[in-house]
Amino acid sequence: MLTSVTAPVIYEPTSKTQIEIIRAHLMTGATISIWESICLYQITSLAQRIHNLRDTGLLIQSEMVKHNNKRFAVYWLDEQTLLELESEFPNTEVTP
Repeated sequence: MLTSVTAPVIYEPTSKTQIEIIRAHLMTGATISIWESICLYQITSLAQRIHNLRDTGLLIQSEMVKHNNKRFAVYWLDEQTLLELESEFPNTEVTP
């Protein structure tokens, strides 16, 4: 008699993409800079992810700032965009 052994199936939640992570962060109303994206999420290509989100139609605001003689962009969603997205997806969890 032959018996087969199967490995236990472990269901792990699928990881969010970098785009989903950045979108969820912005949906909280917070700003994000490259430094925050690296420290919080280990995402080093923030400008590209912002570009991808803008291509989907998301209106992301940005401003170049200077700190310690370094220039970098800070990104955020304005209040009107947040309100529109909230009404469009009322049951969506917006915390990253």
